[in-house]
Amino acid sequence: MPSNYDAEPILSTRCKLPGRSLWFTRAHLHEDHIELSGWNWKGRFSRSIDLDNIDRFQWWAVLNDVNFLLHLKDGAAVPLQLLRSAGVWSCKLHELLGQSILAQDAIPRVGARHDIAA
Repeated sequence: MPSNYDAEPILSTRCKLPGRSLWFTRAHLHEDHIELSGWNWKGRFSRSIDLDNIDRFQWWAVLNDVNFLLHLKDGAAVPLQLLRSAGVWSCKLHELLGQSILAQDAIPRVGARHDIAA
């Protein structure tokens, strides 16, 4: 379990996880992890992703589709549709990962997202 699991998040926003039946879903950015929480048919849903497990991420300046894609070090991808502030998330996550905001994936992409794996 992350060290500051109970700490207040740095950022928190409503989100959707494409392909999943979830309600009232939120993404919470903490200093050392991202927590996804909501409700599904079985009850409470929660997933924690340690920032150390994120290889890179991409974001797009759209609201009606996937606009944030986490690429994990194990090769998995976690697509998210942040309903607000995807650009703010990008800036803060670059800072927490020690990556340059001027990196290629820091600039929002325009066009089709062919590399999204569910």
